[in-house]
Amino acid sequence: MVKVATDTEYLLTLKTAEEYRNKGYEVARDAALDFLPGYRADLLVRKGNEVKVIEVKARSSLAADPKIAQLARLIEKRPGWDFELLLVAEPEKVASPEGARAFDKAKISSRLEEAQKSLDAGLTEAAFLLAWSACEAVIRELLTYEGVSNDSITKTGFVLDQGVFHGVLSRDEYDTLTRFRKYRNAIVHGFGIDNFNGVLVRDLIKTVRHIVRTATLDDHSNGQSSPEE
Repeated sequence: MVKVATDTEYLLTLKTAEEYRNKGYEVARDAALDFLPGYRADLLVRKGNEVKVIEVKARSSLAADPKIAQLARLIEKRPGWDFELLLVAEPEKVASPEGARAFDKAKISSRLEEAQKSLDAGLTEAAFLLAWSACEAVIRELLTYEGVSNDSITKTGFVLDQGVFHGVLSRDEYDTLTRFRKYRNAIVHGFGIDNFNGVLVRDLIKTVRHIVRTATLDDHSNGQSSPEE
């Protein structure tokens, strides 16, 4: 199984590297440091006389790496150098009742049909939440096929991040679902949305069906067909 902490560290490392490149820094990942033999920094960024070593760690990884404190002390003694430690938020588990289990492909398909029927009946918010539950379910299912541990319920943002990191979501799908997630958050927490309408729900249903179809879940689900648009 893939270790979740490693995934989240990697995602934040990539994001941080891109942010520094956009600011005009030269960026090196997994960089060797001549003053600490055998150690490789997550990021080494340079611009002019400014040099920064950036470590991206989950708390569990930090506790297992005794050289971090030594690295920080050595960098303090080097003119023009700086050290930054970015702590990764590890996946926050969501409390759930005993016996909760992930949807299989048949249930994902059924949930999408329920979403469509609710939309046709004018129950737009209910339809949206039904479609969103199918969305998270299919991403978790695909992550399981990739060998990623899927033994607990985690927050939505983490599910999406894992999906794009492991390649079960395209970048466009990730961006689209991140936008939809804002509506999901408002609805489940009891907020009204002025511009919420059936078009958004149809777009979400279409997006989830596209993920199911293009991800070839059929190959992993005993030949059952994916839901049609």
